[in-house]
Amino acid sequence: MTLKKYNFDEMDMEFILDVQFELEKHFGKDTSTILVQSNFLKRLADDPMYVHHYDEAYWADRIRALHEKKPNSTVN
Repeated sequence: MTLKKYNFDEMDMEFILDVQFELEKHFGKDTSTILVQSNFLKRLADDPMYVHHYDEAYWADRIRALHEKKPNSTVN
């Protein structure tokens, strides 16, 4: 997962890893790709207060639902 274009602090990084852990339950080895392809990292960078308002399971469910809804998902 490349995070070079974002400037996350330690708390953000821990949150990202927790979301990734939740996603791994559904996507296994494809989790990192799906997380990077989602808009989650951009949203966290743009509005961390909003993102941290919800828990990791919420974001994992949201990312999964949006990924599965995409007609041209590159990873399934």
